[in-house]
Amino acid sequence: MILNVYVITPSKTVWNAPSSEVILPTSTGQIGILSGHVAMVTFIKVGVMRIRYQKTWIPIFVKAGFAEIEGDIVTVLVTDAERGDRIDPEIAHAELEKAEEQLTQATNSLEKIRAQLFLKQARARDTAAREFPHSLQLELPDPIASNKAAVSALTMVEKL
Repeated sequence: MILNVYVITPSKTVWNAPSSEVILPTSTGQIGILSGHVAMVTFIKVGVMRIRYQKTWIPIFVKAGFAEIEGDIVTVLVTDAERGDRIDPEIAHAELEKAEEQLTQATNSLEKIRAQLFLKQARARDTAAREFPHSLQLELPDPIASNKAAVSALTMVEKL
């Protein structure tokens, strides 16, 4: 069976294609979604979600938001997201090193909290960039060029 998966930010649709399986980084741990999953809404935390597309796992960096699973439709609404192939691995690794350095140099609790958040985001972006299967020649769907009707975050929120 197939899942219809949408990953939407306020400014763009990052993913709008079928999938056989999805793994979401939630506030209570990772959740695997297969066709026929029970209906639910869950919070998404900063991390890497993974979409199984044509037998290949596609990593997508996501920031905070929420996901709705209803029937075979998985809708992920997050503040920001990037597919792993759209992240430059060298830049992501440099940002990770910078984030680690900022955390070690933080002097007060506010700086430490900000540095920890920056580190979490940098680590997730680096992971998504490194895990993307660049050696495979996949033709990934382009959500902007998709023939399907565009889905806005506002439309999805209104639907809820």
